Amino acid sequence: MSYIEDTLVHIFNNIGNLICHQIPERTLWIGGSYLPVCARDTGAYLGFYLGYLLLSMRKKEACGPPNLWVTFFMITPMIVDAGTQFIGLRTSTNELRLITGLLFGAALAPFLVYSLAQIPTSRKLPILRNFLPKNVNLDDKNSWLNHQALGFGLLIAVALFFLINSITGSTNNLFYWLLSPLIIISVVLHIFLLPIFLAISFLAYLKNRHNP
Repeated sequence: MSYIEDTLVHIFNNIGNLICHQIPERTLWIGGSYLPVCARDTGAYLGFYLGYLLLSMRKKEACGPPNLWVTFFMITPMIVDAGTQFIGLRTSTNELRLITGLLFGAALAPFLVYSLAQIPTSRKLPILRNFLPKNVNLDDKNSWLNHQALGFGLLIAVALFFLINSITGSTNNLFYWLLSPLIIISVVLHIFLLPIFLAISFLAYLKNRHNP
């Protein structure tokens, strides 16, 4: 790799190191380098993109949350996989870590966007406000994102798993540069920028509450 490429890989790895253990045997080797985060995190952070794409299938006028049953079905495998490994019951595989991470991210992203609608200041953001439901009602049975949309996301996540799994171990560095920047952008957005936004929104809420 060139000096610039080596520098970018170093930067990506440093960012990934802030939120991931980066254990080599638990990290995918693609394009001659390890990805910036482990297989499970790779799946989750790429899965977020898939979840956001599903928002094009949302019911704009609906107030209920994304279908909770399908959301639970997609999120639970990663929790079980990570939890049972953490307490020492079993050792997972990179294939399981990747697919459960993809399902987790794809299901969590729409629920995250739906939840952000409860923060008044979120509607002031030019791009985000176009995707938020007009109203939020957790008891409403009319799902903002129904089971068909989430089911479609599940199928795409599986297809994406087979695609990534097929290039794992490849020496073509094009695959590294296709995946790593997307992973890093997702990490920065969800781990660093989103908490700052939430903190600012909470402070603005407190200020408006005390100064009507």
